[in-house]
Amino acid sequence: MLGFIVRPSHQFLSFLLCPGLQIPRLSVLCAQPRECGLWLSLGGFHERGQDWEQTQKIYNCHVLLDNKGSVVATYRKTHLCDVEIPGQGPMHESNSTIPGPSLESPVSTPVGKIGLAICYDMRFPELSLALAQAGAEILTYPSAFGSVTGPAHWEVLLRARAIETQCYVVAAAQCGRHHEKRASYGHSMVVDPWGTVVAHCPEGPGLCLARIDLRYLRQLRQHLPVFEHRRPDLYGTLGHPLP
Repeated sequence: MLGFIVRPSHQFLSFLLCPGLQIPRLSVLCAQPRECGLWLSLGGFHERGQDWEQTQKIYNCHVLLDNKGSVVATYRKTHLCDVEIPGQGPMHESNSTIPGPSLESPVSTPVGKIGLAICYDMRFPELSLALAQAGAEILTYPSAFGSVTGPAHWEVLLRARAIETQCYVVAAAQCGRHHEKRASYGHSMVVDPWGTVVAHCPEGPGLCLARIDLRYLRQLRQHLPVFEHRRPDLYGTLGHPLP
Protein backbone atom coordinates (compact mmCIF):
# COMPACT_ATOMS: atom_id res chain seq x y z
CA MET A 1 0.00 0.00 0.00
CA LEU A 2 1.27 3.47 -0.89
CA GLY A 3 0.25 6.89 0.23
CA PHE A 4 0.92 10.42 1.29
CA ILE A 5 -0.10 12.38 4.36
CA VAL A 6 -1.28 15.97 4.43
CA ARG A 7 -0.90 18.29 7.41
CA PRO A 8 -1.96 21.99 7.20
CA SER A 9 0.71 24.54 8.12
CA HIS A 10 -0.57 28.10 7.73
CA GLN A 11 -0.30 29.06 4.05
CA PHE A 12 1.67 25.95 3.14
CA LEU A 13 0.95 22.27 3.33
CA SER A 14 3.34 19.40 3.89
CA PHE A 15 3.29 16.07 2.07
CA LEU A 16 4.80 13.01 3.66
CA LEU A 17 5.33 10.17 1.22
CA CYS A 18 5.34 6.64 2.58
CA PRO A 19 6.73 4.32 -0.09
CA GLY A 20 5.97 0.68 0.54
CA LEU A 21 3.41 1.43 3.26
CA GLN A 22 1.70 -1.88 4.02
CA ILE A 23 -1.47 -1.90 6.12
CA PRO A 24 -3.85 -4.78 5.49
CA ARG A 25 -7.24 -3.24 6.31
CA LEU A 26 -8.87 0.08 5.47
CA SER A 27 -10.51 0.15 8.92
CA VAL A 28 -7.04 0.34 10.49
CA LEU A 29 -6.21 3.36 8.33
CA CYS A 30 -9.41 5.19 9.20
CA ALA A 31 -8.39 5.48 12.86
CA GLN A 32 -5.12 7.27 12.07
CA PRO A 33 -6.60 10.49 10.59
CA ARG A 34 -8.89 10.86 13.60
CA GLU A 35 -5.98 10.48 16.01
CA CYS A 36 -3.51 12.72 14.15
CA GLY A 37 -5.74 15.22 12.32
CA LEU A 38 -4.37 14.15 8.93
CA TRP A 39 -5.74 13.47 5.48
CA LEU A 40 -4.54 10.27 3.82
CA SER A 41 -4.31 9.39 0.13
CA LEU A 42 -3.77 5.67 -0.36
CA GLY A 43 -3.58 3.32 -3.30
CA GLY A 44 -4.12 0.94 -4.68
CA PHE A 45 -6.67 -1.08 -2.79
CA HIS A 46 -8.15 -4.19 -4.34
CA GLU A 47 -11.90 -3.64 -4.43
CA ARG A 48 -14.20 -6.44 -5.54
CA GLY A 49 -15.92 -5.74 -8.85
CA GLN A 50 -19.67 -5.81 -9.31
CA ASP A 51 -19.53 -9.31 -10.84
CA TRP A 52 -16.96 -10.67 -8.41
CA GLU A 53 -18.70 -14.01 -7.93
CA GLN A 54 -18.62 -14.68 -11.67
CA THR A 55 -15.39 -12.99 -12.79
CA GLN A 56 -13.19 -12.90 -9.66
CA LYS A 57 -11.96 -9.51 -10.93
CA ILE A 58 -11.25 -6.40 -8.87
CA TYR A 59 -10.89 -2.65 -9.26
CA ASN A 60 -7.53 -1.02 -8.52
CA CYS A 61 -8.78 1.72 -6.20
CA HIS A 62 -7.26 4.97 -4.90
CA VAL A 63 -8.88 6.08 -1.63
CA LEU A 64 -8.84 9.54 -0.04
CA LEU A 65 -9.55 9.81 3.71
CA ASP A 66 -10.27 13.09 5.51
CA ASN A 67 -9.07 14.02 8.98
CA LYS A 68 -12.12 12.35 10.53
CA GLY A 69 -11.25 9.01 8.97
CA SER A 70 -14.10 9.17 6.46
CA VAL A 71 -13.69 8.08 2.84
CA VAL A 72 -14.30 11.27 0.84
CA ALA A 73 -13.31 9.99 -2.60
CA THR A 74 -12.47 6.79 -4.43
CA TYR A 75 -10.99 6.50 -7.89
CA ARG A 76 -10.90 3.23 -9.82
CA LYS A 77 -7.96 3.00 -12.19
CA THR A 78 -9.13 3.60 -15.75
CA HIS A 79 -6.01 2.58 -17.72
CA LEU A 80 -4.89 -1.01 -17.22
CA CYS A 81 -1.28 -1.98 -17.73
CA ASP A 82 -1.17 -4.78 -20.29
CA VAL A 83 2.44 -4.62 -21.48
CA GLU A 84 5.40 -6.82 -22.29
CA ILE A 85 8.66 -4.98 -21.62
CA PRO A 86 11.86 -6.90 -22.41
CA GLY A 87 13.82 -7.48 -19.23
CA GLN A 88 10.91 -6.60 -16.98
CA GLY A 89 8.52 -9.45 -17.55
CA PRO A 90 4.97 -9.35 -18.92
CA MET A 91 2.15 -7.68 -17.04
CA HIS A 92 -1.49 -8.26 -17.92
CA GLU A 93 -3.48 -6.27 -15.40
CA SER A 94 -6.75 -6.87 -17.27
CA ASN A 95 -6.54 -10.57 -16.37
CA SER A 96 -7.51 -9.70 -12.80
CA THR A 97 -8.72 -6.10 -12.92
CA ILE A 98 -11.69 -4.18 -14.34
CA PRO A 99 -11.06 -0.68 -15.74
CA GLY A 100 -12.80 2.07 -13.81
CA PRO A 101 -15.80 3.65 -15.57
CA SER A 102 -15.02 7.33 -14.93
CA LEU A 103 -12.70 9.95 -13.51
CA GLU A 104 -13.19 11.35 -10.01
CA SER A 105 -13.75 15.10 -9.76
CA PRO A 106 -10.94 16.90 -7.91
CA VAL A 107 -11.54 16.96 -4.17
CA SER A 108 -11.25 20.13 -2.07
CA THR A 109 -8.89 19.51 0.86
CA PRO A 110 -6.87 21.71 3.24
CA VAL A 111 -3.95 21.48 0.80
CA GLY A 112 -5.95 22.42 -2.29
CA LYS A 113 -7.92 20.53 -4.92
CA ILE A 114 -6.55 17.02 -5.39
CA GLY A 115 -6.97 14.96 -8.55
CA LEU A 116 -6.74 11.19 -8.14
CA ALA A 117 -4.99 8.81 -10.53
CA ILE A 118 -2.94 5.60 -10.31
CA CYS A 119 0.40 4.53 -11.79
CA TYR A 120 -0.06 3.70 -15.51
CA ASP A 121 -2.58 6.57 -15.77
CA MET A 122 0.35 9.00 -15.87
CA ARG A 123 1.14 7.87 -19.42
CA PHE A 124 -2.10 9.48 -20.62
CA PRO A 125 -1.89 13.29 -20.60
CA GLU A 126 -5.58 13.52 -21.47
CA LEU A 127 -6.43 12.34 -17.96
CA SER A 128 -4.18 14.86 -16.19
CA LEU A 129 -5.38 17.70 -18.42
CA ALA A 130 -9.00 16.77 -17.73
CA LEU A 131 -8.33 16.86 -13.97
CA ALA A 132 -6.58 20.23 -14.27
CA GLN A 133 -9.46 21.66 -16.27
CA ALA A 134 -11.83 20.40 -13.57
CA GLY A 135 -9.89 22.44 -11.01
CA ALA A 136 -7.10 20.17 -9.75
CA GLU A 137 -4.04 21.83 -8.22
CA ILE A 138 -2.31 18.63 -7.10
CA LEU A 139 -2.22 15.38 -9.08
CA THR A 140 -1.55 12.12 -7.25
CA TYR A 141 -0.11 8.90 -8.69
CA PRO A 142 0.45 6.06 -6.21
CA SER A 143 2.52 3.70 -8.34
CA ALA A 144 4.56 0.54 -8.75
CA PHE A 145 6.74 1.24 -11.80
CA GLY A 146 8.91 -1.61 -13.00
CA SER A 147 12.70 -1.88 -12.85
CA VAL A 148 13.06 -1.14 -16.59
CA THR A 149 10.40 1.51 -17.17
CA GLY A 150 11.21 3.24 -13.87
CA PRO A 151 14.72 4.52 -14.67
CA ALA A 152 13.65 5.43 -18.22
CA HIS A 153 10.25 7.05 -17.74
CA TRP A 154 9.29 7.64 -14.10
CA GLU A 155 10.74 11.10 -13.46
CA VAL A 156 10.28 12.24 -17.06
CA LEU A 157 6.56 11.47 -17.05
CA LEU A 158 5.92 13.03 -13.65
CA ARG A 159 7.72 16.23 -14.61
CA ALA A 160 5.86 16.36 -17.93
CA ARG A 161 2.49 15.98 -16.22
CA ALA A 162 3.41 18.78 -13.79
CA ILE A 163 4.59 21.15 -16.53
CA GLU A 164 1.68 20.65 -18.90
CA THR A 165 -1.00 20.95 -16.19
CA GLN A 166 0.82 23.51 -14.01
CA CYS A 167 -0.06 21.35 -11.02
CA TYR A 168 1.97 19.88 -8.19
CA VAL A 169 2.45 16.15 -8.74
CA VAL A 170 2.76 13.76 -5.80
CA ALA A 171 3.81 10.19 -6.59
CA ALA A 172 4.29 7.62 -3.85
CA ALA A 173 6.15 4.68 -5.35
CA GLN A 174 6.41 1.08 -4.22
CA CYS A 175 9.93 -0.30 -4.02
CA GLY A 176 11.54 -3.68 -3.61
CA ARG A 177 11.07 -7.13 -5.10
CA HIS A 178 7.59 -8.66 -5.36
CA HIS A 179 8.84 -12.06 -6.51
CA GLU A 180 11.60 -13.47 -8.70
CA LYS A 181 10.09 -11.99 -11.88
CA ARG A 182 9.05 -8.54 -10.68
CA ALA A 183 10.60 -5.63 -8.80
CA SER A 184 9.38 -2.05 -8.33
CA TYR A 185 11.56 0.98 -8.94
CA GLY A 186 10.61 3.19 -5.98
CA HIS A 187 11.92 6.79 -6.03
CA SER A 188 8.80 8.51 -4.63
CA MET A 189 8.82 12.19 -5.48
CA VAL A 190 7.01 15.51 -5.48
CA VAL A 191 7.26 17.81 -8.52
CA ASP A 192 6.22 21.47 -8.54
CA PRO A 193 4.25 23.17 -11.37
CA TRP A 194 7.49 24.39 -13.00
CA GLY A 195 8.64 20.78 -13.33
CA THR A 196 11.23 20.91 -10.55
CA VAL A 197 11.60 17.84 -8.33
CA VAL A 198 11.19 19.37 -4.85
CA ALA A 199 11.31 16.12 -2.86
CA HIS A 200 12.65 12.69 -3.70
CA CYS A 201 13.13 9.35 -1.96
CA PRO A 202 16.08 7.06 -2.69
CA GLU A 203 15.66 3.65 -4.23
CA GLY A 204 14.78 1.90 -0.97
CA PRO A 205 12.12 2.62 1.67
CA GLY A 206 12.09 6.12 3.08
CA LEU A 207 10.17 9.32 3.67
CA CYS A 208 10.23 12.61 1.82
CA LEU A 209 8.73 15.93 2.82
CA ALA A 210 7.72 18.75 0.49
CA ARG A 211 6.16 22.17 0.92
CA ILE A 212 3.21 23.00 -1.34
CA ASP A 213 2.78 26.69 -2.17
CA LEU A 214 -0.49 27.39 -3.98
CA ARG A 215 0.40 31.08 -4.30
CA TYR A 216 3.36 30.04 -6.42
CA LEU A 217 1.09 27.81 -8.51
CA ARG A 218 -1.34 30.66 -9.19
CA GLN A 219 1.44 33.09 -10.04
CA LEU A 220 2.93 30.61 -12.49
CA ARG A 221 -0.42 30.07 -14.18
CA GLN A 222 -0.82 33.84 -14.47
CA HIS A 223 2.68 34.37 -15.91
CA LEU A 224 2.43 31.43 -18.32
CA PRO A 225 -1.29 31.15 -19.22
CA VAL A 226 -1.02 28.09 -21.45
CA PHE A 227 -4.61 27.00 -20.89
CA GLU A 228 -5.83 30.29 -22.33
CA HIS A 229 -3.76 29.59 -25.44
CA ARG A 230 -5.07 26.11 -26.14
CA ARG A 231 -6.99 25.45 -29.38
CA PRO A 232 -10.18 23.47 -28.70
CA ASP A 233 -11.17 24.09 -32.30
CA LEU A 234 -8.23 21.87 -33.30
CA TYR A 235 -8.17 19.15 -30.64
CA GLY A 236 -11.48 19.12 -28.82
CA THR A 237 -12.78 19.73 -25.35
CA LEU A 238 -9.39 19.52 -23.63
CA GLY A 239 -8.83 23.07 -24.87
CA HIS A 240 -11.30 24.61 -22.44
CA PRO A 241 -9.78 27.24 -20.10
CA LEU A 242 -9.09 26.41 -16.47
CA PRO A 243 -11.94 27.33 -14.11
